[in-house]
Amino acid sequence: MWVLSGDIGGTKLALAISKAEEPAKLVKQIEVKSPQQSETLFQAIIDGFQSLLESEQGDVTKVAVGLPGVLDIEQGLVIYQQNLPWRNFPLVEKLQAHYPNAEIIMETDMTTAANGEYKIRHFQKETMIYMTVSTGIACCTIHEGNALRGAGIPGEVGFSLTREGEYLEWMGSGPALQKMIQEKTGDEATLEQFFKRYYENDARILPIIHTWQEEIAHKIHTFLMLLDPHVVVLGGGVMNHHPQMVKEIAEKVDAFFTLPFFEHKKGRIQASINKGDAGLIGAALL
Repeated sequence: MWVLSGDIGGTKLALAISKAEEPAKLVKQIEVKSPQQSETLFQAIIDGFQSLLESEQGDVTKVAVGLPGVLDIEQGLVIYQQNLPWRNFPLVEKLQAHYPNAEIIMETDMTTAANGEYKIRHFQKETMIYMTVSTGIACCTIHEGNALRGAGIPGEVGFSLTREGEYLEWMGSGPALQKMIQEKTGDEATLEQFFKRYYENDARILPIIHTWQEEIAHKIHTFLMLLDPHVVVLGGGVMNHHPQMVKEIAEKVDAFFTLPFFEHKKGRIQASINKGDAGLIGAALL
């Protein structure tokens, strides 16, 4: 028995299979560039799943996919994505046609990633916030096993305001941070190169990275004061590749709690366990 999972992004399409009895253990996975035509993208998903199932025995019991943008989960429709070609696309119905005996699940990519981090920790009743810092910034809150959906579009923390009055994503995402450092230093290096220089205590880079860390830390401090989650997980490409950033941001958050009766809020920040496979593992565990 097999579980098929997919993490469908604007630039890449990641697919995996796992056994139904061990959905968090990805047996095989592939990654391809996302086609930018509607039916071609869907066919790429089907072809990818079939290639993973080739030579494998057993039925498909579940197909679960996570993707960005606006979804109508109840109707199984992909309404709109900025970097994908689907508009009111009946994804669940079309997947069901290919896998008629399987359970078909569609979720937001933030929810799938958060779900994997929640369940890999064997949480059941806890409250956890998963925050991704990558090409964008967003978060998902899970409380007692259920993702909080609010009035329909929760977790868009990237569009909350910084202390300077701009959107957090415009200065805090990976591309935005790279651009900011380039503008302040006049250097056209990559973000990876800038982080390397930061670790080497480059005096030009240190204050810029520290300002970025403080903005992220202030946002997490607000989370802790508002919802008092048991854990805040930092994931996404920037955090997954730079665990020292998670550590230093956590230290900044803890330093904000100066009152003795908030001492218990310290030590809540954790790095992602599932790293780059967070979306695939989280989808498989839905």
